[in-house]
Amino acid sequence: MKIVVTGSSGSLAEGIISATLSNTTHSLVLVDARPPPAGSRLNDPRVEYVTADLRNYVTFLEILTSKRADALIHLAAYPAPGHAHPSEIHNANVTLSYNALTAAVEAHIKKVVMASSVNATGACYSFNEPEYDYFPLDENHPIRCEDAYSLSKYITEVQGASIARANPDMTICSLRFHHVVPSKKQLACEVGEARKDLWGYTLASSAARASLLALEVDWKGHEVMYIVSELHDAEGYHALDLAKTYYPKAKIRCSLSKDQGFYDCSKAERLLGWKHEGGRQL
Repeated sequence: MKIVVTGSSGSLAEGIISATLSNTTHSLVLVDARPPPAGSRLNDPRVEYVTADLRNYVTFLEILTSKRADALIHLAAYPAPGHAHPSEIHNANVTLSYNALTAAVEAHIKKVVMASSVNATGACYSFNEPEYDYFPLDENHPIRCEDAYSLSKYITEVQGASIARANPDMTICSLRFHHVVPSKKQLACEVGEARKDLWGYTLASSAARASLLALEVDWKGHEVMYIVSELHDAEGYHALDLAKTYYPKAKIRCSLSKDQGFYDCSKAERLLGWKHEGGRQL
């Protein structure tokens, strides 16, 4: 399988590249707005580099068609607020995601993975305190995003659902990643300061495995899935105490164990065979 990976200079892409070359026979077309830094290009016959601005739809489509791609993993986006004016973050991310999906349709690509975020619901970057109805959070929780970045991620999911309805032979996975890190995240601030992100994280290796597993499924349609560690990173604190202290109005829908995370990833396990630790391997 030839996979086009956009946003290939990011930390999430790094994990996908490593997992692909180590555990599969797939080839990669790595696309980014900036050329790889000097000396960083991989000398591997399965890897090809393309430098392009994917906000240009014709350019995006030309890459997918000329490279005869079989699948697309779309990561290209501003990764958080603060990198540009909110209007630029929103408009660039939304344009990139729509170009990715519609170019995939036109290039007859049936397997697409879109990088979404836990922030699609409204979380870390909310101007006000996030409002959570219940824990653990699942994909049915109401959307209450406020900032431009989070809104762009929610719109990416809406786009995915729309494209899948119009093209029922496609499989589109919107994966809600959390703070992607190379090794287990250690809380770097006072526990209350991390309340908006619910003390969560995603290992880069686990995020990569989810992305590649999503290209192997047989089902069709669009699905949103949380891809987050099953453990929180507020070591020494009980999950139930954290919930009661910082979100006393949230309903506890199961008996939270001490180190249990606040995201329900059972949908990803059911649809992909994925678990953050263990689960289906490549």
